[in-house]
Amino acid sequence: MASSNDSIGVVVLEPNKQLLLKLCDFASRVWGVHEVLPRQTAKELKNAADNLAVGLVVVRASFQRSSALVQSTLLDMYAAGVQIILIQDTAYKLFEKGTASIAGLHFLSDQAGDEHLSNLLTLALVRHCAPNVNRLV
Repeated sequence: MASSNDSIGVVVLEPNKQLLLKLCDFASRVWGVHEVLPRQTAKELKNAADNLAVGLVVVRASFQRSSALVQSTLLDMYAAGVQIILIQDTAYKLFEKGTASIAGLHFLSDQAGDEHLSNLLTLALVRHCAPNVNRLV
């Protein structure tokens, strides 16, 4: 188990600085005392995954698909129990303006409001604090 020195709450992966700051601000308000770590590149995400115990990753779907390193890192993190919020900014969405969750994988439409994001971050925090909720069975 990771010690408090090498574990954080949320990693936000977003190359757009303005959106990165907004997502980090929301995550910080919801996750409170848990650290929120902004990342702008796949290498930074991989470094965080290798050296820190992470509770949640927030990433845009189009960015997630753009890099084999991001894909493999997210897959490894998810397999290790990290929750992932995918902001669906692609043509095909599960919901046009809402959210969907399957175990520790959460989908958020880019048309969803700030309240949806806040609610999804809260759900992820609850699941982080009670990890048995993430199991499919």
